[in-house]
Amino acid sequence: MSVNERSLPRKLSIKLPVLSENALITIIAVGFLFLHILAGVILLKTPAATPQEEARPSLYD
Repeated sequence: MSVNERSLPRKLSIKLPVLSENALITIIAVGFLFLHILAGVILLKTPAATPQEEARPSLYD
């Protein structure tokens, strides 16, 4: 065994189960939906009005 072969990290022998195509599509769809809901909540969040802002009379009425 050469020096280069000994210094290379060993590959992990963890085998992940093979997912079906339907499972992968479902995971992608749920992630897509979650990201869009999160983006909508962040982008459409409006600051809460304080009582002082609500009680202030409008100058243009």
